[in-house]
Amino acid sequence: MTGRADDVDPQSSPYADIIERGGLRATVLVRARGNGIDLGVTGAAVDPASGYEPWNTAEFPSPRGMMRIHLGHGTRRFSFTLDSAHHHVWASGSTEDLGEGVAMMAYWRAGAKLAELAERFPFMRFDRLSQAYEDGNPVETQWDILIGDDTFRTYRPLLLVLRADPELRLVFPYFSMWVLRLATDCHAAHPDLLFLGPHPEGGEEGYLLWSSKAPEDIREFRRLDDLVPAARTLLSELPGSPG
Repeated sequence: MTGRADDVDPQSSPYADIIERGGLRATVLVRARGNGIDLGVTGAAVDPASGYEPWNTAEFPSPRGMMRIHLGHGTRRFSFTLDSAHHHVWASGSTEDLGEGVAMMAYWRAGAKLAELAERFPFMRFDRLSQAYEDGNPVETQWDILIGDDTFRTYRPLLLVLRADPELRLVFPYFSMWVLRLATDCHAAHPDLLFLGPHPEGGEEGYLLWSSKAPEDIREFRRLDDLVPAARTLLSELPGSPG
């Protein structure tokens, strides 16, 4: 599905009415105005790179980040994503009823909590980490999530000793490409990072350690007792260190 309405056959599209009204954004605004809902915007959203308004996507602001809508493929369905202003997703879901989705966005903009949102609009889902962001304890919760996840059970001894350290437990842990990353700021798009990867020669306590400040300086460790103080020192050298 492309972004140009003139690339789509209205007769065969499940979104013929939306095309006729000028696109998804225009349709949502008409629906919102008809129900006395203010979505915080007026007029069209033209893509500055292409000079046209995409007909099949729309986004609207909220005090907690952008609310985005995409159309489903093949069958008529509306997918909603509540992004945050801090590079994580609050909640997402899809429904066949656009009016229900518009009402959901209005409820979110009015300040609804995640649990309230999901109770009133069951098609919206959120996870434990999103709840932690709302509660203000995402770092603590993320350590618990990773330690309890059997996907990363080979890393569990490392995760446990890192969390036990009073300084290292303040950073936000996550995995990417089987490398543990410790982010100095869980709200930043590009935080300073520590990286811990498995030692190429194997072994349960064999790890490599480096940082985003000096990615070429990779240090090898065989013992967790040696790795933890080295990681703490390397963390203190990062500009965004929480310590």
